[in-house]
Amino acid sequence: MNKDFVVIFDLDGTLLNTDLLIHKSFEHVFQIYKPDYQLTEEEHLSFLGPSLRESFQRYFPHEMTDELVACYREHNHTHHEDYVTIYPTVKETLKILKDKGYSLAVVTTKYKEAALIGLDLFDLTKYFDVIIGGEEVVHSKPHPEGLLKVMEKTKCSQGVMIGDNVTDILSGKNAGIYTIGVKWSPKGQEDIEKLEPDLMIDQMDEIIQFIERVN
Repeated sequence: MNKDFVVIFDLDGTLLNTDLLIHKSFEHVFQIYKPDYQLTEEEHLSFLGPSLRESFQRYFPHEMTDELVACYREHNHTHHEDYVTIYPTVKETLKILKDKGYSLAVVTTKYKEAALIGLDLFDLTKYFDVIIGGEEVVHSKPHPEGLLKVMEKTKCSQGVMIGDNVTDILSGKNAGIYTIGVKWSPKGQEDIEKLEPDLMIDQMDEIIQFIERVN
């Protein structure tokens, strides 16, 4: 059993392809609150990673943030089945790692309720020992708070953070654990590669050999 090593995943863009759902949810909010504003593709990409509050506060008065987030979530939560897909080999990889005795966790900037909707949709929740939502930390990634909470809860002193965003890699480095970047991010892989993660992968099952090797 590998009781001292935890495998931590980002959710959106890492386990699940939620890009279209996020795209449609932001469009929905802007159609209501800024109907004359046309979001560019570059702006849509900028929404992948930061919290909803950070994203909306770039465009609207801060006192509107709660209302905007509620509008976004209502649309987002009810359209998972329409727009969300799972990346290749994710489920198989989780099962193999679980069978080998590793602790598995998710640390995401989205609220836990929304994270569970996506995980439940593909019957993934059962694989995870810990799921940390954005409301459960004071400091979002790249701060290591969420990862350190996972390590405390799982009683693991070693681990790896896997993600599609620079904030995922930085949070792993800040927590003093291994880092793996995924190559399927719509933002591209250049910014991640500049941070020199321990591994870059084309599909999820490539993490198994690395994890077995480092512990």
